[in-house]
Amino acid sequence: MAINFRSVYYATKEKYEMNLITGSTGLDKLFSWVHILENINTMDYLHGNEIVITTGIGKDSDTWLFEYVQKVISSGATALIINTGQFIRDIPKNIVDYCSKKNFPLITVPWKIHLIDIIRDYCNRIFASEQLSYSLMGSIKNAIFHPNSPEAFERQLERNNFDLHSDYTILAISSDDLDILRINSNLYGKLRLKVEVELNKFRFINCIFDYDNSFFIVINSSINIPEFANSIDKMLKINFKEYNFNISVSSTASSIFELHRSYKQIEYVKAHMHKKSSNSVCFFEDNGINELILAVNNYQLLEDSALKTLEPILKHDQEAGTEYLDLLKLYLQENCSVKAVSEKTFSHRNTINYRIKRIKNLLGVNLDENEERFKLILAFHIMDIL
Repeated sequence: MAINFRSVYYATKEKYEMNLITGSTGLDKLFSWVHILENINTMDYLHGNEIVITTGIGKDSDTWLFEYVQKVISSGATALIINTGQFIRDIPKNIVDYCSKKNFPLITVPWKIHLIDIIRDYCNRIFASEQLSYSLMGSIKNAIFHPNSPEAFERQLERNNFDLHSDYTILAISSDDLDILRINSNLYGKLRLKVEVELNKFRFINCIFDYDNSFFIVINSSINIPEFANSIDKMLKINFKEYNFNISVSSTASSIFELHRSYKQIEYVKAHMHKKSSNSVCFFEDNGINELILAVNNYQLLEDSALKTLEPILKHDQEAGTEYLDLLKLYLQENCSVKAVSEKTFSHRNTINYRIKRIKNLLGVNLDENEERFKLILAFHIMDIL
């Protein structure tokens, strides 16, 4: 879990007598850990987005500090804290100018400050942020999977600046290789950190969680979503080029209480739209029929209409233990081809013909007529996305 350095710096600068020499615009970066590094040859320990601290005890030449700063910045660190007064008394101008040019926060603390106190303080803040993140995950999941139990998510989200009655969007990063990434904790941690860095650039109030072979990002906004999705796609292709990722984007939910619909939309994009698209980023609203459905503001009316259309089949499946609903859906998807359905279900054609005849009788429709087929296809679409 990474946290924004600006808030931490201003919360602790007086306590530790910190002096920001330059790089104030870089304070908005995230940091995920704190390291004391005294040896210029140990920069390989850095993975990026860390706070680096040095006393300068390893200084062995007049150029040592400048070379050290260069390596810290090139490693992707968030900031450098120099403990001055013993081994380093003053910060040379060329180093200040270099950090300024790189928009890199360069901070000094006096020798009397115990570095272990800074490290303990900052690490505790990281741990507290992780605990909060897990709590938010639970609340967001409750909003998605238990929307009728608002007491399970409202208070926690409001306490953490989520606006329950403003727009929400869900993005999902999916890959068949996600299980491989989970096994490699360093690689998986890198993926999460890179996503957090992109989120930080857009200043989104958000929650990230891992579920059902996807990495979900719930954003309390509908602004700049396409730009964010494309930035995530670009980041993945640069940093994880050996893996194949798809990004699914829901339409805008008008409040937290509609978030469960956005989740269903993500599942629809993953199951249907990505299979038909060569693009790694797919937006739910790019499907014409979905856009038409969403244009109807009364979702309850749509659901009632779909359930009424499919009710005879739903009731028969429940009472007789049949799976006619799934069979009808597949039959329509295969353009009413008994041969295709037979091959996909490993069933004899006569069996399929018999079951389709039973379905027609239950519904009282003629599936050879385009109007009847469209009515059923639309009902399935509504059920899928709402």
